[in-house]
Amino acid sequence: MRTLNMFGRDTFEIVTIDDDGRRVPPLETCGGPKIWSSDLGASSHKLLYLYPEHLKLLYDRFKAANPKGVVIGPENSFDEYAPPGRTEAELNKLEEERKIFVDLFLTDEEQGYPHARKYLPELFEPGMIDKMAADPWLNVRLLGQAVKEDAVPAGPGESNRWSPEWRAYCDNVVASGEYK
Repeated sequence: MRTLNMFGRDTFEIVTIDDDGRRVPPLETCGGPKIWSSDLGASSHKLLYLYPEHLKLLYDRFKAANPKGVVIGPENSFDEYAPPGRTEAELNKLEEERKIFVDLFLTDEEQGYPHARKYLPELFEPGMIDKMAADPWLNVRLLGQAVKEDAVPAGPGESNRWSPEWRAYCDNVVASGEYK
């Protein structure tokens, strides 16, 4: 699989936008970053997508923080955008100090996603992560199960998380009382 990221040319930060290994699609069709509910204090341990409104806020705020623009590309493809005039040792030190190449949803995630907080404070509001963990539509592993069962297309094209089949699958899981 090939992970696609958005890189900020001013902040030198990274946001994972898709990991389906497809070409660079419009942002609205990408799956977006994923979070572990337990890393944000939920009692459950689920890998979750963000709500669409969170994605929009995240992308809009990330773009606003990067007036020189953002670049979308595969993981580990942003070295050419590193701060100019630095030696490799200096760049490595900056990376170790979390000043460049920080992935908002992968760097220090076990500390509660501290790098995402400035772009998406809504995610950290009381009760939000529990609400998200209770929503099967955001559950990454459940989506994988639905794809394996051929209930949801695995596709090329937009992320299967946006498919009507996925929405219907979630409605059925909720109606059956199986989702916990």
